[in-house]
Amino acid sequence: MRALSSLLSLALLSSLLAVSAKAQTETESLLEPDPAVAAPKTADAPSEAAPVSAPAGEQAPAMAPTGDQTELSPPAQVVGGSRVLTLAEAIERAMSRSFSVAQAEAARDAQKEARRAALSNLGPNARVLYNEAHFEDAQTVNFNNNLLVTRGKVSKTGSLIVTQPITGLYGYIEASRASGLQAEITEEGLRKAKADAGFSGAQAFLNAYGAQEQVTISEASMAAAKSAFHDATVMNRVGRINQADFLKFQLAYTQAQTRNAQAKASRSVAMAVLRQTLQMPPEETITLQPGLPSPKLTAVAVEEAIQTATKNRPDLKQAEMSAEYASFAKKLAYTDFIPTVDLFGQLDRNFGELTALGGNEKDVKYYGVKMQWTFWNNGASVFKVREAAANTRRADAAYAAAKDGVRIDVIQAVENLQAASESLKQAEAGIKQAEEAYRIDEVRYKNGGITASDRILSESTKSTVQGQYVSARTQLLSWYFELQRALGQEKPTL
Repeated sequence: MRALSSLLSLALLSSLLAVSAKAQTETESLLEPDPAVAAPKTADAPSEAAPVSAPAGEQAPAMAPTGDQTELSPPAQVVGGSRVLTLAEAIERAMSRSFSVAQAEAARDAQKEARRAALSNLGPNARVLYNEAHFEDAQTVNFNNNLLVTRGKVSKTGSLIVTQPITGLYGYIEASRASGLQAEITEEGLRKAKADAGFSGAQAFLNAYGAQEQVTISEASMAAAKSAFHDATVMNRVGRINQADFLKFQLAYTQAQTRNAQAKASRSVAMAVLRQTLQMPPEETITLQPGLPSPKLTAVAVEEAIQTATKNRPDLKQAEMSAEYASFAKKLAYTDFIPTVDLFGQLDRNFGELTALGGNEKDVKYYGVKMQWTFWNNGASVFKVREAAANTRRADAAYAAAKDGVRIDVIQAVENLQAASESLKQAEAGIKQAEEAYRIDEVRYKNGGITASDRILSESTKSTVQGQYVSARTQLLSWYFELQRALGQEKPTL
């Protein structure tokens, strides 16, 4: 009897294995040939150092140090001819190739020339005038029955005039000082444009890196969902799973495919933005360097950071100098009420014109003082002064608003960096917890301890936690750089 029972058990087991193998082959032929991607692996949690206080008067970029030795994906595959792009190289490329930097450099150079032009007005200026007139007939007079020519058919005269402003020097001096201040403003604008380009390059690299890692995670999740659906298909053919659970596995695989497609689209957009930010030609292929550098985080004293930002921020310096420039414009407006007094010297020459005395050429030299005063222009000068006064108040208000904005920028960067640091710690711990929970739930599902919904939820939670880790890792660097930008640093540094 025992022999018969054993024989029946072996026969039943052989039948089940044959059906399982056949169903597995049929299911694989129906599914898309998506490549299976290895699940992300997590290393041990890094050690933490004690917080370090920032020295007084020095720029302190961040909070307590947080290392990162977690690898979420294998090294990026290098396609033939492509080169590995690092975060530091992306920053340098963005700063050297940005159109905004080129515009700021051109504005700076133009203002330097304008400053030289304003200085040139302080010295004397010389003008040359030439007049040539042709007449129908010569002009003559009768003197004792003799015709004397007093003006020939052609009159040619020239003048050399040298003028030196006197009272106008005040306006020219103020205009020169204002022009010099504008040159300094454009210099700060160039510094800000370079900094903005560098930080934009860093952010574009982080966005592209994060999108690339999300694709890796979504592909691993899709591979896991595909494997689970295969198993469910086999079990469904032999009646080992109910139809509702089978449909849940099928739905989970479909959703994983959708998430993967969305992740790939986001990666394509992020890479396009990165290439545009770095001004890379279409024929240049790149591969992002795997892994992100760890920032050197230290504690931040908020008030000291605000003082540092107030001294270093180029936009705040621009606002301050713009307010000062408005005061020069107000002084220039008052010059309209001052009479213009100039010294001049003039040389007039008659080029070969016949005269009554028969002289061919004759020079006349003279000098003197010129004065001009517009004492009535329907109030235009008054209105100009009022406009300059209003612009001064506006510039002062803009400077005050810029100072308040600097304070908010620093506080926001410090608080968000601290939150990103904590989020990264939690995400690192969450990966281990989610992977262990998924491993346990897989065993429990195979033993019938949980339903298909629980298993799918466990795998989805693991993928979500991995995605949160990638976001936390890139957000930490992003806010680290944002704090540097808020402090007025000229380029992102690690």
